[in-house]
Amino acid sequence: MCGIAGIFGPHPTSQPRLLLDKILDSQHRRGPDFRAVETIAATRGELLLGHNRLSIIDLSAQANQPMWDVDHQCCIIFNGEIYNYIELRSHLETLGHRFVSQSDTEVILEAFKAWKVSALERFNGQFAFGFWDAHEQTLFLCRDRFGKKPLFYYLKHDLLVFASTPQIIAQEMGLSPNLEYVAQGVRYWVYEDASDITPYEGLKALPAGHFLSIKIGQNDHLKSHIQSYYRLHEKIQDLADELSGQPLPTLASRVEECLLSAVTLRLRADVPVGVSLSGGLDSSTVATIAASKHPMIVGFTFGRPDIQKTEGVIANHLAQSINLHQHYIWPDTREVIDKLLEILLAQNAPIFSLSRVAQYFVYQRARTEGVKVLLGGQAGDEVFMGYRKYLLFYFREMLDKRAYLQALSFLFGLVPSIVSEIPQLSLYWQIRHRYTEQDGLETLLDLPVCAPIDLNAISHQPLWKRQADDVTRFSLPMLLRDEDRNSMAHSVEGRLPFTDYRLVELALALPTSLKLRHGYGKWILRYAMRNRIPEEIRNARYKRGFDVQANWLEDGLGSFIRVTLNERYECISHYLRNNVNIDSEFTDEILVKNRIRQADALSLLWLSEHS
Repeated sequence: MCGIAGIFGPHPTSQPRLLLDKILDSQHRRGPDFRAVETIAATRGELLLGHNRLSIIDLSAQANQPMWDVDHQCCIIFNGEIYNYIELRSHLETLGHRFVSQSDTEVILEAFKAWKVSALERFNGQFAFGFWDAHEQTLFLCRDRFGKKPLFYYLKHDLLVFASTPQIIAQEMGLSPNLEYVAQGVRYWVYEDASDITPYEGLKALPAGHFLSIKIGQNDHLKSHIQSYYRLHEKIQDLADELSGQPLPTLASRVEECLLSAVTLRLRADVPVGVSLSGGLDSSTVATIAASKHPMIVGFTFGRPDIQKTEGVIANHLAQSINLHQHYIWPDTREVIDKLLEILLAQNAPIFSLSRVAQYFVYQRARTEGVKVLLGGQAGDEVFMGYRKYLLFYFREMLDKRAYLQALSFLFGLVPSIVSEIPQLSLYWQIRHRYTEQDGLETLLDLPVCAPIDLNAISHQPLWKRQADDVTRFSLPMLLRDEDRNSMAHSVEGRLPFTDYRLVELALALPTSLKLRHGYGKWILRYAMRNRIPEEIRNARYKRGFDVQANWLEDGLGSFIRVTLNERYECISHYLRNNVNIDSEFTDEILVKNRIRQADALSLLWLSEHS
């Protein structure tokens, strides 16, 4: 896990190196272990490649980057991990390829030489990299299937600048905050999506599952071509046909085997490894499998085992059952106030929930304890239908098909889940307009109209297509953004087994009736994990994320937000509707009870940093 940056164009000067150094300085936390720049003379221009290294696999200098192949014809800068690099290396060696390191980076080099861009489909991992082919005089920028690793770029006719982070490019190129990006976020809680939208005007993100090739043309203009190499819908459709009619034990075994493989591959590291444990089904599944494969693994939980309202209680129960050494994180309000603006800067984008603050502290503690790799349960809800909305979508689907008896039976099964969710009903009611109104949530911010987003499932289409939208557009991309920025802020690599493409494809292709059953989401995951995790976790109906103290806001955080916004009112006033009063619209009570206003306040704080 690292930071990458590069500049490519037909007119080499001293300025690109100064810009590249600024970017690498800003990305130091993404890779504090080694830094280097390679200057490459192209036929009609110059390419600069820079790298900040976080050493995870092969800690030797031979694995430093930028890295050339043994023939000095190809060079790479790489951010991420290729988990199946051992198997790929073995295969490449049978084809005659030579290696001088034990790194996964060199495997990408040789794989790209052997199979060109089709090598991307062979990688099981998270990645964003720049690859220079001297023979073709072409630079390739590539991003993993689901966009786990970021890659931003600014492209004009005679200049390409790319990096893992956006802020320095935006500053140096004079790019303003992208208000459409902010509007999409506050109205629909969707910041990232399948497009190339970014927090800054004129800056693009390479979409997940795509590669971009760039070369200098005869007229000294950069010629670029972007192309998708991964099509999730096609993969699911083919696999759904294969799985159709297979019995439950067979399908559950496939889920279990895929989970075991996904977790086991992500334990490959030459540094200490830990797991983020919330006590929910997804993180408990990952922790249980990881602990059975890696006896030295440690756990990190946001909460305390002696405070009943926190996740620490149930996480402690699981930790004891699997003999997991556990660390607990529970910062006081002063610590949260001290870190809030730092967290917004680390995100390089607005956030809409204080749960991101909690995640930041988990990664901070992991780094303090010397852990450089942290596994988590993110994406389990997207791939196994864990969100409550899927239960409603499925119920509506039954009604559309006039399967009234089935719908009635399903509704009775929902009663215990509805009862367990009573504490959350006020939140669900607040955010209902994400689904029911074309303009989304009502906001105090005066922002341009953004393209409407329909978050509902489309009638008469398989429900897995709505899942695929969550994986590629509405939910997972934003969660991956938050997780990447929070982990990299502390030089820790986050790994998410539920984003293994094999597991994503399998889970989405399963019949809906195996994911939603007896009032539960993720039913087949619960079935596959029987006899592995405690029953009170496996059969829990109440859905929890990070516990965040309302007391933070009442004990001073709310006041800090108001004071900061008032101090910066001149900068943010043009983002607010007429006559909005900070003190009356963002009281402690409103911030605690109204998540929409909380999102408004956090977005304004980010905008104030860039005005």
